[in-house]
Amino acid sequence: MVDFALTEEVERIRDMTRDFARREMRPAGIEIDRIADPEAAYTSDRLRGVLAQAYELGFHKLNLPKAAGGLGAPEMASIVVQEEMAVGDAGLASHFLVAPMIAGIAAATPDKHPFYRDYLEAFITDTKGVHSGAWAVTEPNHGSDLFQFGQPDIHMEATAVRDGDHYVVNGQKSAFVSNGWMADALLLMVNGDSSQGMEGTITFAIPGNLPGITRGKPLNKLGLRGLNQSEIFFDNVQIAPEFVLLPPGPMYKMTIERIVTGGNTAVGTLAVGVARAAYEEALAYAKQRVQGGRPICQYDSIKLKLFNAYRQIEAARALLWKSSWLIATGRPHLPTAMAARTVASDMAMSVTADMVQVFGGYGISKEHPVEKLYRDAKLLQIMDGTNEMVSLKAADELLAN
Repeated sequence: MVDFALTEEVERIRDMTRDFARREMRPAGIEIDRIADPEAAYTSDRLRGVLAQAYELGFHKLNLPKAAGGLGAPEMASIVVQEEMAVGDAGLASHFLVAPMIAGIAAATPDKHPFYRDYLEAFITDTKGVHSGAWAVTEPNHGSDLFQFGQPDIHMEATAVRDGDHYVVNGQKSAFVSNGWMADALLLMVNGDSSQGMEGTITFAIPGNLPGITRGKPLNKLGLRGLNQSEIFFDNVQIAPEFVLLPPGPMYKMTIERIVTGGNTAVGTLAVGVARAAYEEALAYAKQRVQGGRPICQYDSIKLKLFNAYRQIEAARALLWKSSWLIATGRPHLPTAMAARTVASDMAMSVTADMVQVFGGYGISKEHPVEKLYRDAKLLQIMDGTNEMVSLKAADELLAN
């Protein structure tokens, strides 16, 4: 029997996160959103300050094992923290989805290369928000087709070629690499054997400052502006073989599906947080905004919008919790994760639009945060694959089994 009750420890973590997200992340996210130049935003004292506060509290190492210096948070803590952070600011919350990637790998394989042990120590003890990872996988011409297996003519364009005692990597990753502009360590996937198609992908976990690695300008985008994204270029980058996590072969399919199962669950959770933030703002506004001699929450049209938002948020969260529970119990299920993510992100788009409507003319004003939440919600229908492509992939998975 699935139990929806949280342990006392997870409830304490949730309450701490909720307080921090509303007190620090939300005002920081609003301020960063209003900085027109992304590079100025991501070098600003405001961003660096809120990341430092979050790292000081240990959010970056929440799920790393205690044996490695992490907090070893219990099951379900992640999804609860992700939602509460997203209520504060989904862009900033997204940082913490990718930041621990290389530290987690280092915790599992600390002796594979001296860099891993050194990086893990630096990450665990970081109280300034200096260290973070990124997943460099998508390319200008390759995104959703990362799932097209068994087709030799479809493969990564960035390449890794063995040359003596190292690999040489050339090519680029697209502007949609989350945290790509700031990350100092990279989970990198490139073509190692084009004859195998996407299964010919080789996976590295590498320092982000190797000679030949450069970054493009951070992406100037509609929403989630607290999350930096940028191109990454590789020009004859020499990588030692100890940095290889997975060679080309069938393990690529399992790895990509495992990452995307967790990723879709996380994106859906961000969407629930965004929708919740918009709902809570509209609920408070409807109780105090007077028109026609009474608060607008007393009008049936407003009541229905608010209840519809509440029920959609609750339903989406329940499906996301199921996906998270499956992952936590060692039974990750890609179609469930994709169903949860698409339901949640479509819901967020609908709910934020309705909450803007509750505010009426004030809903389009930057005086109130709902217009920002509406913009943030749109990106969650696209992040980690458009909802259309994600749905088609889930349908193919169901038909194949």
